Amino acid sequence: MNRNGGLFTDGTRYIIYGICFILFIGVMMMIPKDLKREETWRVEAHIIKKEVVEEDGETLYLLHTEDSIGNKATYQIVQGALNERMTAEDVHKQIRRGRYYRLKLTDGEQYGCDYPVICGAATLIDGFTEETEGAH
Repeated sequence: MNRNGGLFTDGTRYIIYGICFILFIGVMMMIPKDLKREETWRVEAHIIKKEVVEEDGETLYLLHTEDSIGNKATYQIVQGALNERMTAEDVHKQIRRGRYYRLKLTDGEQYGCDYPVICGAATLIDGFTEETEGAH
């Protein structure tokens, strides 16, 4: 084409770029933002022991717990499962032995852990709730 048709093709190109950009934004908005926290659950637990273990040059923060019917479980605190404002060390220090907590957990496999991982707030509670005690 000559120079007279150049404006029309440039304009068409910008329109196509604009449509592609809008479609790209639309697709990006449909993709889930946080796939790793998709499968979570909550438990109420009595903290019976806290432990810091050095393994392969890595520090592991472990919580040994007991539920309302006496089942024991171990949970791990991992930095990758927490938000940017908290560190695994600080969360481990703030949780007190002998207290009761409602913990948000996720599978530890995705973080390379052998235990379920705490992935949200550990809420201090006064003891096991009636729903938890009656569920067993």
